[in-house]
Amino acid sequence: MHSKEKYIFRVNISNVKEIKFSADELVQKLLALSKTETVCFLDSCGVNHLGSHLLIAGIKPTKVLEIANRTVEKTLSIFDKTLSNNPATIFTISYDFGLKLEKVTPRTKEFSTFDEPDIFLAAFDCLIIHDYNNGKTYLKGNEENFDATINLLESQTNPLQSRSDFNSTVTSNFTKAEYISTIKKIQEYIREGETYQTNLTQQFRAELPKDLTPQQVFWNLRKSHPAPFASFIKRKNDFVVSISPERFIGVESDSFNSDSLLIKTSPIKGTRPRGKTVTEDLRLQNELIESKKDHAENTMIVDLLRNDLGRICEFGSVKVEKLCELEKHPSLFHLVSTVSGKLRKDVNFGSIIKATFPCGSITGCPKIRTMQIIDELETVNRGLSMGTIGYSLSNKETNNINSTTFNSQLSTFHTSVAIRTMVIRDRQAIFNVGGGIVIDSDPLDEYKESLIKAKALFNAIGIKNI
Repeated sequence: MHSKEKYIFRVNISNVKEIKFSADELVQKLLALSKTETVCFLDSCGVNHLGSHLLIAGIKPTKVLEIANRTVEKTLSIFDKTLSNNPATIFTISYDFGLKLEKVTPRTKEFSTFDEPDIFLAAFDCLIIHDYNNGKTYLKGNEENFDATINLLESQTNPLQSRSDFNSTVTSNFTKAEYISTIKKIQEYIREGETYQTNLTQQFRAELPKDLTPQQVFWNLRKSHPAPFASFIKRKNDFVVSISPERFIGVESDSFNSDSLLIKTSPIKGTRPRGKTVTEDLRLQNELIESKKDHAENTMIVDLLRNDLGRICEFGSVKVEKLCELEKHPSLFHLVSTVSGKLRKDVNFGSIIKATFPCGSITGCPKIRTMQIIDELETVNRGLSMGTIGYSLSNKETNNINSTTFNSQLSTFHTSVAIRTMVIRDRQAIFNVGGGIVIDSDPLDEYKESLIKAKALFNAIGIKNI
């Protein structure tokens, strides 16, 4: 089932140039270029989901920032100014920044992920855009950079091939018994009325062989598990490889009122693997559709997100557009809902993050108490996993913007939930997988579901058994 809504990147003919690259050619060249240059791209992979239809890429950013060890107010101020004063920005936000937003003091962890910035920002004055709807690729932005961008892309050779002959080693911060025991602890918290649903994750660390690069990992995933919110980002010291199927926040002009902006969020709750046969596939699909437990989980998160959007939307405008609709992906079925609202006039970028981050689908509810429980029970920092990846585009023709409110710019702002997301540094990849725990969760089934969600990532790096 696919949504008919469509997010349109508004192109101004005066600063757009068509270039002759297919989507596959463009991705290959961007990956090759990322070995020597800062490259960031978000790729819908041709998957028609919630209006996704673009690949948006930036190379040679005009500014790169990694923000850490600042106050929440200072970090959000830098975030606002960077997005407001640049025509295009691609960014990541760590889940752990959400702890700071909600004033959850993290306990000392037994282990820690390698250093993850609260926010990474890369600003661009020229973008490469591929539209899967018409198969065309464009340059948009600063025309002075067009020729240099084309020359850089055309100079890249040695295309990647899909490979599965790698052999990585992997460890988790939980044993199977520990994960199951932790689920039972969560169920005790539920019985005590402390939480209704808690999203528990386990973190995998994989040691990659020398010939398995982040570029090859992304190419493997894109070919075997295309996702509507995939991304590849080269940061200062590492690479982000994501095949997220879940939109977090999307902001666009209201097609019925050009002076208004709509915000939408589309949580995923409820997962089943795809079947090996048509009969098994249909059985698993119907099992998910008919699951009262999964519908209850999804509905709880929808209520939480309605409350979050209500903080920044006009009174009475927040509504549930879709509830527990089935979505089909190459290896999984999901239940997806959509909540929308009309943004207030005084809202800016930081206001949205402060009101909604982290996404309720990867915390549980009530949000703050549940985040405290997660921090108590998970033995490692989540880092970017369960955070967000996104981009902002200004529709103004000038960068000289004094106001940082959305309605002064009619900006476009889209983010994904950073699930099925790896951070790769020095041949080590880390990623979290998990699921929502409720009172009637079967601990063994929940453990198995976490491995199902990791399957595509395991396959891409050569993990055969776990």
